[in-house]
Amino acid sequence: MIELTLMQIKQKLENKEFSSKELVEFYLKRIEAFNPKINAFLEVYGDEALKKASEADSARASGAEFGPLAGIPMAVKDNICYMGKTSSCGSKILASYKASYTATALQRLVNAGAIVIGRTNMDEFAMGSSTENSAFGVTKNPWDISRVPGGSSGGSVAAVCARLVPFALGSETGGSVRQPASLCGVTGLKPT
Repeated sequence: MIELTLMQIKQKLENKEFSSKELVEFYLKRIEAFNPKINAFLEVYGDEALKKASEADSARASGAEFGPLAGIPMAVKDNICYMGKTSSCGSKILASYKASYTATALQRLVNAGAIVIGRTNMDEFAMGSSTENSAFGVTKNPWDISRVPGGSSGGSVAAVCARLVPFALGSETGGSVRQPASLCGVTGLKPT
């Protein structure tokens, strides 16, 4: 599973080569094994992700309609609101803030069936380009942990680079997705 693209994952789920639950379990094990070394994730929603994966599997088995990302796990940057979840923006000032809504971009991915597996580290208030100044520790570049992954979406990009998730949502103002993607050797997209 580690080398599969999003389209390949989608196709294999549709062909029942593996289930969404197996896919989520695979990524949860990788997060458990590798996140302590790179600090990409601030919080993992394991039980919730497994429940949603089982729901996606049931929908697929019953022939119900489902979205193009049904049962595929993803990560979300800590400054993107997800209803009921912490959104600290990498700052202790907001460490106890719980989002009262889900951001539109994230809601569209969830509506398409994506499963949010956790929230990722970032430069505090997205003010940085290295993901070194988070109140919750430095994120490391998965290729060389003595180096930075870039930022401010460094946690999201490091999670994809380390194959802790197949894709992630970050925020982009002044290169905050594209710059860490370049430093980590993955694709970062800034829609216009």
